[in-house]
Amino acid sequence: MMRKFLAAAVLGVGLSAGGQAQGVGPDVVHDLAADFSSTANPNGVWSYGWKSSLGGSFELLSFPGTYPLENAVPVRGWSLASLAYPPLVQHNGTAQTGLHDSGQCVWPPGTVIFTAGYDGTPKNFGVIRFTVPSDQGGMYLLESAVRSYLDGTRSGDADYHVVVNGGEVFGSFLLPCSAGGYTNLLSLAVGDTVDFVVGRGADGHLSGSGLKIQARLSHPAIPAVHRAAARVEVVNGFVVGFVITDPGYGYSASEPPAIRLSDVAGTGATAHAVVENGQVVRIEIDTNGRDYTGNTEVLIAKPPAQPAIAITVSRVTVRMSVVLGRKYQLDTSADMQTWTPSGDPFVAEAEEITQELPVTETQRFFRVREVP
Repeated sequence: MMRKFLAAAVLGVGLSAGGQAQGVGPDVVHDLAADFSSTANPNGVWSYGWKSSLGGSFELLSFPGTYPLENAVPVRGWSLASLAYPPLVQHNGTAQTGLHDSGQCVWPPGTVIFTAGYDGTPKNFGVIRFTVPSDQGGMYLLESAVRSYLDGTRSGDADYHVVVNGGEVFGSFLLPCSAGGYTNLLSLAVGDTVDFVVGRGADGHLSGSGLKIQARLSHPAIPAVHRAAARVEVVNGFVVGFVITDPGYGYSASEPPAIRLSDVAGTGATAHAVVENGQVVRIEIDTNGRDYTGNTEVLIAKPPAQPAIAITVSRVTVRMSVVLGRKYQLDTSADMQTWTPSGDPFVAEAEEITQELPVTETQRFFRVREVP
């Protein structure tokens, strides 16, 4: 569990925790084939180029062109000097299936094919790059699939890699007439790069080693982090169930929120929350208690966040904003380097806690931190 703390000075400085995710949307999808351009490179979030090594510099392909296949279907794309000079990135943007290499290359509509450069040149890898745009940092679902671009005896081996900010996160060698792929969730900041990379394979030869590729990155709409809500069902003084009225968002299944019941007469009922995909999906009863009324209220702890404190000078009044049911320690320091516990650790029975402490020195600092 990540431990969190926030410090504030005794001189009336108030600091509040930030960093909770705001809602992001609508859904954004960047699809390599759907976005392909034969007239611009870079093309929005996509760029087409090559590298000499997986972590090396990225160089753009500078020559756009059209290449007719054997059945006259035109494919368009990018190369170094002409569409016959690899590295190549080519796309069938027509509604017809193209045929090439004596029919061993079947090129359906929308298909993208890319290759490395010739044997003996430094163009060891063909690269298609995705760059996170200025307003879309966050969690991405990356989906990719590749297959040998030839399906017959001319098919050669190849290698396929996914490289994020210069570091390889996936790599595999593909035999002739084979397929592979990589799918994962990635946290990407603005300006981060994801490179889809093809190489000449284990034999080091370009012949037959190109790949067909499907790739897309989707940036899903994410709900704002907020507290869940529910109402309690009481029969004959016993707590018999809960109805979720708002599942909230931002919770952890491994550390579900605490549940507290409030009633003028009722006592003894306990329950726990069940979290799935960041939301409270149900509240299960542990004990039914007794003497509860129709006015019973249920409080679900807010999602985990950095605890916050605000301080005013009296003796010293320390106000702590914490998470219900979690354990904390209040510390004090004169220099924000050496910290000493102030009192014993405590379990938060409320989400706003005030402690008044004597002050024997000026310019004291306080922090509240979550402890095991």
